[in-house]
Amino acid sequence: MLTTALRILAQRHLTGRPIRTTITVVGIALGVSVSVAIRTANVEVLRSFEEAVTSVAGQATLQITAGDLGFDERLIVPVRRHPDVAAALPVLAIGGTVASGPQAEQTVRILALDLLEAAEFKEFRVEIPGDEERFVDRLLRPTTLFVGKRLAEKWNLEPGRELDLFVGTARRQVTVEGVITATTDLSSAWEHLAVMDIAAAQELFGLVGRLDRIDVVTGTERSVEEVAADLRDLLPATVTVARPSHRSRQVERMVRAFQLNLTTLSAVGLLVGLLLVYNTVSYAVVQRRREIGVFRAIGMPRGGVMTLFIAEGALMGLVGGVVGGWLGAMYSTRIVGMLRRSVSELYAQVPPGAGPMGADLDSILLQSAVLGMGVSIIGALAPSLEASRTQPARALAPGQYEDAQEDRAGRLAVAGGVMLVLALALALPGPVGDLPLFGYASALSLLLGLSFLAPLFLRAFGASAGLERGRLTPGMMSAALGRLAADQIGRSPGRNGVTVSALMVGVAIMVGVGIMVQSFRQTVEDWIQQTIIADLIVAPAAWPVGDEGAGQGYRIPLSVAGAVATVPGVAAVDIYRNMRIEVGGRTVSLVARDLEVHATWSRYLFFEGASAAVLEQTRAREGVVVSEVFARNAGVGVGEEVTLKTPQGPRAFPVMGVFYDYATDGGKVVMDHGLFRRLWDDPSTSVIPVYLHPGADLETVRRDIEGSVGRQGELAILRNADIKEEILAIFDRTFTVTYALELIAVTIALLGIANTVLTSVLERQREIATMRAIGASAPQIKRLVLWETSYLGLIGGLLGVVAGVLLAILLIEVINRQSFGWTIRFLFPPRLVLEAMAVALVAAVAAGYLPAVWAARQPISEGLRYE
Repeated sequence: MLTTALRILAQRHLTGRPIRTTITVVGIALGVSVSVAIRTANVEVLRSFEEAVTSVAGQATLQITAGDLGFDERLIVPVRRHPDVAAALPVLAIGGTVASGPQAEQTVRILALDLLEAAEFKEFRVEIPGDEERFVDRLLRPTTLFVGKRLAEKWNLEPGRELDLFVGTARRQVTVEGVITATTDLSSAWEHLAVMDIAAAQELFGLVGRLDRIDVVTGTERSVEEVAADLRDLLPATVTVARPSHRSRQVERMVRAFQLNLTTLSAVGLLVGLLLVYNTVSYAVVQRRREIGVFRAIGMPRGGVMTLFIAEGALMGLVGGVVGGWLGAMYSTRIVGMLRRSVSELYAQVPPGAGPMGADLDSILLQSAVLGMGVSIIGALAPSLEASRTQPARALAPGQYEDAQEDRAGRLAVAGGVMLVLALALALPGPVGDLPLFGYASALSLLLGLSFLAPLFLRAFGASAGLERGRLTPGMMSAALGRLAADQIGRSPGRNGVTVSALMVGVAIMVGVGIMVQSFRQTVEDWIQQTIIADLIVAPAAWPVGDEGAGQGYRIPLSVAGAVATVPGVAAVDIYRNMRIEVGGRTVSLVARDLEVHATWSRYLFFEGASAAVLEQTRAREGVVVSEVFARNAGVGVGEEVTLKTPQGPRAFPVMGVFYDYATDGGKVVMDHGLFRRLWDDPSTSVIPVYLHPGADLETVRRDIEGSVGRQGELAILRNADIKEEILAIFDRTFTVTYALELIAVTIALLGIANTVLTSVLERQREIATMRAIGASAPQIKRLVLWETSYLGLIGGLLGVVAGVLLAILLIEVINRQSFGWTIRFLFPPRLVLEAMAVALVAAVAAGYLPAVWAARQPISEGLRYE
């Protein structure tokens, strides 16, 4: 009997108010969809990179690498002689771009292997159509290229097709002779790569005698760690011996802070959805207090009442979760592309994968349903508990629930003050495992603290209207609509407080993240203007492809720098050699440049000291200067030493200065090129910054440089403005997903406003009908409701701006600094604040428009019969 009653009550509520129920379900669905999309995209991007590492490694249990310089192929001899090494496979990783045709400027990653030996250990096979007797000849031909099945389908490549490639400073022609397929039914990174025989690649690309890595398959008699220790003793100190997953762990460590930021931001939609459920169930408790009293009087226990409302919230969460899961899976396809591009540009190349929809959609929907129900149950918990405490004798007393909420406004304000103090305390500790966990906890405490203060602000706002109840006449009504609306807002601090909190959170995210992004962008732009001063940059045509294993293909002979220096109008040329090395388990950039030229023509922004003086001292004392991120990660400062692995053994370098840098995530170490050349014996450069004489025509000099060095290889001559524009374009693309998440959060908050206003109108049907009966017109009722929504938007917007500014300070000074180590100059953009307030007000009025029209059209007779 009781179960049947509960089912009937739940059905009446959910179907009796379809508009309000739909709004709540849509809000939950949006929140869940964002969370699912970001989580799925994050997993997909990391999975793609991990698969690229592990599937390409095949059966290899160890990988031997030495950074961008690679190493002499003769090192493979002692490796193969080790008794516990079953196989040692040489690998060259080459990055290039297509020079012409439909795929012009597309990047391609080529792995060069001993194809006859690799077939036994790698999870791919080469399919060559035609005469099998000439299989080996075609396999080893110097211009033979094999392309992955997916890449061939994407680019419409067939056997016999010729491709022109830019690799480093050279333009080479290759012929597609066959297709690479995976040996399993699962998607493989091999299907997105190109493969050549290693001997052919060494000859074609001028890398005879060089390797990028050795993939080692160990035996079973000893552990992999023991064999790795032996190999480290056998090989030079500059060589790294590690498991294949080592690279993926490095990348995961670099990108996890980036992804955690997105995950946290996506959770805001769930928080706002939770507030939406809270408001919906709260109104259900108020609306149905008569029914609650009746059922309590006939014997329904408190647990039954509580279960009823929690079940209703859970059902809305179930429907919203399933819909949100489906939408999230759809969104994630696009978000994966955005994240893959951002991670590839900022950290390491992420190859295409099967896509999130290749995952189990049923599993996604199940997880989404659980997530939606969990959020809804949490949101429904407090009002459900309040309903279970309703006394039958007081059930007929109107406004009891709101009176209780008003009584708690003071206690909530005290709790809000405690939360704000806690937010300040949580901002002080350092990161946990390189992650700003306390910083995120501080941000959550900040938003919760201001949310708890919202009812107090609303009550004070209503009291400020100064409306004397009982004295309002029809003639005064038109002039007093604003004051009447303010009074109404103040009389419902519980319900309106939740709505204002939801809007506040949405606006706070918009303002906080907006200030952080604009401050960061302005800081980067100022840094670019002050440090990227070269008029032209001479670089390989394929620069930068962005793959950490393809450095050997990009280098420019130093003779090119000499030729550029003789071009009329050129005042000076710098030499900028960039390579990746490992310091303390972290991958960092080692930069070698002509510090004398750099001190004269350009500069770094040092924490202390003038750029020219610090660079001259660094050159004279054979020291290094390091970036802010490196200094923080390594725990070194000016006057201390940092030890680097050089081909001549480990060497300690004095740190002469620490500079601001936003170009690398892992950190940067800079030394004079003469010192680098002496220690590394590397007669090349990555790019050549060029400085012109005053008055020299940039385009004329650019054409002369192209004519002078064009015969020495295919080079790109980039203008200073082009480099700066590309850096800022990458920056803007990085935050594209962030803007979308902000929009979703605000949209859910607006659904909350529409729900609240609709709830208010439904609850006040008798009051509105009475006002109509004593002379208020329909337009006045409409304006009254719009005044209320405007006030909700105004208060939510103001609180959101305050919360947003405080959140921006947390993001800039705590979360960003602990995540990435960058110093960002705080910039307060008045225009952004005004835009946020305008969005809050306009959107609030828009959300309340239909409920206002509906309220104005209600017949007086029906309103007076209400309840």
